[in-house]
Amino acid sequence: MLMRKVLFLCTGNYYRSRFCEAYFNHLAMQRALTWRADSRGLAPDITVFRNPGPLSPHTHQALTALGVALESALRPPLSAQSEDFAQAQRIIALSRQEHAPMVTERFPTYASIIEYWEVGDLPWTLPAEAVACMTETVQDLVAALRS
Repeated sequence: MLMRKVLFLCTGNYYRSRFCEAYFNHLAMQRALTWRADSRGLAPDITVFRNPGPLSPHTHQALTALGVALESALRPPLSAQSEDFAQAQRIIALSRQEHAPMVTERFPTYASIIEYWEVGDLPWTLPAEAVACMTETVQDLVAALRS
């Protein structure tokens, strides 16, 4: 069975895209979907963020509350490369305002095929609001891919 891939993008691959990746994979496995998710950061050098640890505490807490196993989510953040886009059948960035300029600058070939959700980063959107939005939107995506 051929697995298809959705790629979630945010700025630093530490908080939003990582939540979507882990939660999507959790739901996809529960529902036996032929889709899996991966995630990357659009910043060319994500080490500049100096994030403490491999995963945002907000993401860790939210995934734990949802019963998502975190083993695969504990890798370090990764910066997007062209091959990440080429290997994905769906590409979703978490904020048009924030990420469209980054996509246009770094990956112009893929700019027209990116889907955008509107989940603001800290400090503009509080974690509870962002997590609720991502949870619902990932659930909607999984439901759409099942039909």
